[in-house]
Amino acid sequence: MSPNRRTRRHWCTLRAFTLVELLVIIVVIGVLTGIILPSLNKARLKANASQCVDQHRQLGQAYAEYIVDNKSPSVMRKMAGDARNAWERKLRMYAGQEHGWQCPDCRQGHHGVGYNHALGALGDLSRVKQPTMTVVFGDAGLVANPDQADPNHWVEKQSVRPLKDVGVFEVPSSANWKFQPLRMVNRHLGRASAVFADGHAETLPVGAIGFQFEAGHERALWDHQ
Repeated sequence: MSPNRRTRRHWCTLRAFTLVELLVIIVVIGVLTGIILPSLNKARLKANASQCVDQHRQLGQAYAEYIVDNKSPSVMRKMAGDARNAWERKLRMYAGQEHGWQCPDCRQGHHGVGYNHALGALGDLSRVKQPTMTVVFGDAGLVANPDQADPNHWVEKQSVRPLKDVGVFEVPSSANWKFQPLRMVNRHLGRASAVFADGHAETLPVGAIGFQFEAGHERALWDHQ
């Protein structure tokens, strides 16, 4: 028997209400996704930042012990594979680590940690005059906009060809400052992990290290003076 008009209207009303509910559910899911995913991503970035600075603390400890145990401490400024005097190999062996240090947010196919070119050129690291105010290691990679005057706006390339001099970051006094844009970069929510010459590690904006200043400036924390 065919449903009467009242039954038909009731069935249509229920069907329409179900479709509205479905649309509401879809909207709610979309809103929740928009709220939850950024929060999860921010939590991941914070966890990576914490992991990175912890590794820099281990690196700083190895570096500080190396300085104490060597009368004329020097660490080769370049990192070429597993070269005998490369800083990564020397300090990794000194710290008893197999795998070295790796920034979890580096996307350039290398460990993502750079050694201060100016200190590599200096040779004798005991000549650093203000160890607590001199950056030795930090998050570093090849940047896409090296001509940007504000270091906090440097943008790291996401993928690059294999780099010969990976493991170093250039400074304004470097001959390669403009030609080899290996720089410290803000990888972790606008900040970078850094190790200072006294061995302590912290996170700070790259602009606070003073790459916008020349050697000798009191705010140039990359300079050994």
